[in-house]
Amino acid sequence: MNRYLIVSDLHLCDVEDHADGWKDYKSSRYLFDEALRGLVQDAVHRRPQGASFTLVLNGDVFDFDLVTAVPDPPPWPVSRPERKRGLDPTPEKSAWKMGRILDDHGVFVDLLADLVRSGHRVVFVLGNHDRELHFPEVRRVLVERLRERIEASGDTMDDSRVLFEPWFFLVPGEVYAEHGNQYDYYSSFRNVLCPTVRLDREVRIALPMGNLSNRHLLSRMGFFNPHASDFILNLFAYLWHWLRFYAFSRRSLVGPWLWGSLVVMGRLLRVRAALQRQTPDCEALLDQEGTRKGLPREVIRALHRLHLPPITGRFFRIVREFWVDRLLIAVVMIGGTVTLALVPIPLWIKLMVPLTAFPLAFFLYESLVRGEDIFTAERRMPERAREVARIVPVRLVTFGHSHVPLLVPLARGVVYGNSGTWAPIPERWRGPLREGYRDFLLVDIGDNEARVMLDSGLELRRSGTTGEGEEGP
Repeated sequence: MNRYLIVSDLHLCDVEDHADGWKDYKSSRYLFDEALRGLVQDAVHRRPQGASFTLVLNGDVFDFDLVTAVPDPPPWPVSRPERKRGLDPTPEKSAWKMGRILDDHGVFVDLLADLVRSGHRVVFVLGNHDRELHFPEVRRVLVERLRERIEASGDTMDDSRVLFEPWFFLVPGEVYAEHGNQYDYYSSFRNVLCPTVRLDREVRIALPMGNLSNRHLLSRMGFFNPHASDFILNLFAYLWHWLRFYAFSRRSLVGPWLWGSLVVMGRLLRVRAALQRQTPDCEALLDQEGTRKGLPREVIRALHRLHLPPITGRFFRIVREFWVDRLLIAVVMIGGTVTLALVPIPLWIKLMVPLTAFPLAFFLYESLVRGEDIFTAERRMPERAREVARIVPVRLVTFGHSHVPLLVPLARGVVYGNSGTWAPIPERWRGPLREGYRDFLLVDIGDNEARVMLDSGLELRRSGTTGEGEEGP
């Protein structure tokens, strides 16, 4: 019997406390490290007799994009934009950010060290927000921090108990765990096994649009929560948000949005151009990954074909996501209205065209160009999981990424589970944050049985026992 505890999207970062609620999602009052430790200890203690235990951290465990701190003094050159929006994702700078995150999450480090010291496994499946774990330098910081804790207790660390999976974690016939960002073209990499690009004579992570938006937009619009979709509003809601949080403060919304949008689009195009000039041997990496996993060549390539290409190949969708197209339309309509007011034409034309023709044209434009959005990947994830299960026979296919917990059957004896998130969530876009649902999947698989339960750590924190949850076959 094997027991797996699967959690994802913890989004651990450094802690910031601001009296006015700025970047409230990083506040110390939303730390859940103790609750997570309680959940893990309970899962270990209550596992079936003789069962092994594996903690699967299924992506976005750390959130490097939210760390805007800079060392003082820095041991390497730091640009002015980096001082405002965070360090570039290079090996040395990302390693410093890893240490900064761990400094604020000592309980989490102790939890992992206790598991490894007790002979259990800890698996890190890389997501899009912790893709900087791709660098050996970053992994080394984490492993060495665990080693310090373990050796301080008089034990020796077994490095084989800590696994880093750049793509997916697989136990044949049992579990397939992948973060899921490769099925979302806002967050996907051209090739998940070689996510780097050389820019300015440095190797760095080729950050997708979602990551860049967090770094250059949401980090400068701190009254929005980057862990939820509460920043996707209509025009009137944006106006109300501005009036409530920005109009009577020294903070700005329009400037960071406009400049940040241009910066993100420029960086996406720059990364795209650099990737087109560089031709890393990613095909060989696919074969190596298949060999490491014990999968035939056609299987590993079939799994890779399910991934979506990054949005960098669809410039219009980039422009649309940042509302640049609607801003240009608004400028044209305002200019047209002013022009009509100045030319010698009948008054009814001056009134009717702006009041009827312009809104109708905008409605038709929106109807014609509306397509995929950030919710599309969430809706399609169960079908992606079904395709994975057809390629790799397992009892459970699990993703994270969408932050929406879900447990649904895919076929007889096969289920798809989404492990949700532990990050804080808003009551509503206009309200304060509250604790996340702290979702997890608890999986027990033996020779003749499989039990999958989706539950919430909030219930465990209140009662000290595992709730009934929602079970699969």
